[in-house]
Amino acid sequence: MSYPKPLKTLSLIISPTTMAKKLQLAGLVSPLTCCRKTPTQRTRRMVNDQLPMFGEQSLPPAPISKTTNIYLTKTVNATNQKVFDYWLIPVFIGEWMFGPKVQQEHVVSLENKVRKGGDFAFKVNRKGTEIEYTGEYIELDIPNKLVFSWSDSLNPSCKSKVTARFLESNNKTRLKLKIKLDANLYNEKDSFKEQWSARCSALAAKFK
Repeated sequence: MSYPKPLKTLSLIISPTTMAKKLQLAGLVSPLTCCRKTPTQRTRRMVNDQLPMFGEQSLPPAPISKTTNIYLTKTVNATNQKVFDYWLIPVFIGEWMFGPKVQQEHVVSLENKVRKGGDFAFKVNRKGTEIEYTGEYIELDIPNKLVFSWSDSLNPSCKSKVTARFLESNNKTRLKLKIKLDANLYNEKDSFKEQWSARCSALAAKFK
């Protein structure tokens, strides 16, 4: 007895989307069922919708920790001894280093011990907030060079270093200032430069 040859099996790979469309055309599945998204598809859609939202948020820049130096020069119409005195005598310090000529503040107290290793404490009131500037005199070469540390009560753990040189020529003094800013104050370098520039201008104005 002869048996009929078996029919060849045809394997077709049909995507779920194509299958759904064919079932819909055959009337076996409603259009609503075909359009319904799977849980995985809904999750992907939710994530994609949320990503732009997070991307549009403007996060504050991360603080940069980097040592930097600020350089300033100013010509003062006075001998270097006179200019040097204005950096050390409290009554003179209050006339240019602090006060309304620099920013909106007034002097509360000025105290210092003028010697190598001596300290100072300058207190001001700025818009209702008391701020104290403190430091130590590292080097005193009267009247040529002054080096001291510098910090304030707003950032007590940050300590900068200020070097002032007083170069006299023809009864005038070329003031050269170098401020080695604490690494954690890098983001405030422009503000520091602006403040010390205003101080130097206020000092020079005392001898016009």
